[in-house]
Amino acid sequence: MSIASLLAFNLAILGALMVPGPAFLSLLRVSLTRGRAAGLACAAGLASAATLWSAAALLGLHALFAVVPWAYAALKLGGAAYLAWLAVALWRGAGAPLAPARPGGGRGFRLGLFVNLSNPKAVFFIAAIFSTVFPVMPHGAAAVALLADHFTLELIWYTTATLILTTAPMRAAYLRAKAWIDRASAVVLGLIALRTAA
Repeated sequence: MSIASLLAFNLAILGALMVPGPAFLSLLRVSLTRGRAAGLACAAGLASAATLWSAAALLGLHALFAVVPWAYAALKLGGAAYLAWLAVALWRGAGAPLAPARPGGGRGFRLGLFVNLSNPKAVFFIAAIFSTVFPVMPHGAAAVALLADHFTLELIWYTTATLILTTAPMRAAYLRAKAWIDRASAVVLGLIALRTAA
């Protein structure tokens, strides 16, 4: 695994991270409603799930999905249902006042993990990056190093976002526009759920 290939892989992952999607919306919501500890836990969950998808791509899960399309369809529909459930819950709670942030990050980690695991397209995206960037699919120690690199990159990205989102000015801005932000986020999640199901 060359430095150039690793750099290209990191740039592709960073490019994907810069496009807001369900992962960032979940991180935003958890960080602003439950506090920094829960946001950091969600960041760890998001990074863990993304790394699991990378491991699945390295193990050839994308090839299995191509051979057994109903397994991919079932996973995709399950992920879409989960995102739709999140969207409905977010919409219904948009008008409710924000409760004080409670300590603990267990729920934040689970949310991050499930949100990123609900997107089975990630395994195809990662597999496409692997096939484009690496002349030979990494294996052994190189594969482990690549997975560690991916986890670290995602964790740094989402941790930095959490630290910014949990500052007093950001929280105050969210509180002023909570209903609008929550409903807009619910609509985006709902659209992503529909697109995933379709």
